[in-house]
Amino acid sequence: MVIVTRRRLERAAAKYKEAAKELKAWAVIVNQVRWHNFAEVRASFPDADFAHGYVVFNVRHNRYRLITHIHYAKDDPNKGSTRGHCYIRSFLTHAEYNNPANWDKEFGS
Repeated sequence: MVIVTRRRLERAAAKYKEAAKELKAWAVIVNQVRWHNFAEVRASFPDADFAHGYVVFNVRHNRYRLITHIHYAKDDPNKGSTRGHCYIRSFLTHAEYNNPANWDKEFGS
């Protein structure tokens, strides 16, 4: 997968230092996979959730939530293959996550 808006991960790691290693590990895994559907995401991250069109990853045992939007990889013999893209929408504390309006503040739903 191609991680888009990686800058948001870097900002989150700088702001929440205790989550930095886990975010880096998450990025390494995501860079190496080609997810075709949500079931494949769950195979890599069993605690990932699909909510309101977003894929949500738990970080630091639910202390934080990484909100993403995934365009899954495609294998089409006529159009070619794609790696897929994982868009970082936001990184929230557990309390911030409880309000879905926070999930995609910069870009809207």
